[in-house]
Amino acid sequence: MLIHFFRESLTGVAVTWYTNLEPSRVHSWKDLMVSFIGQYQYNSDMASDRMQLQNKCKKGHEFFKEYAQRWRDLAAKVAPLMA
Repeated sequence: MLIHFFRESLTGVAVTWYTNLEPSRVHSWKDLMVSFIGQYQYNSDMASDRMQLQNKCKKGHEFFKEYAQRWRDLAAKVAPLMA
């Protein structure tokens, strides 16, 4: 049941990630949790680097929130996982 509700909570590139996840890798809630955390760990690591990322790549006309979302969307598509 948790896996079903988890799927319903996803949007954007996270839905694409979930759809492309091989079913043979997910036998339990824990398997799904480990895969998700492995894919999106960069979100928790990114907090200390926000200013550096903003100065390095942000377009002059966009708000930081827009830039951060664009970066996260692109990073989520990277394979193999970002380290």
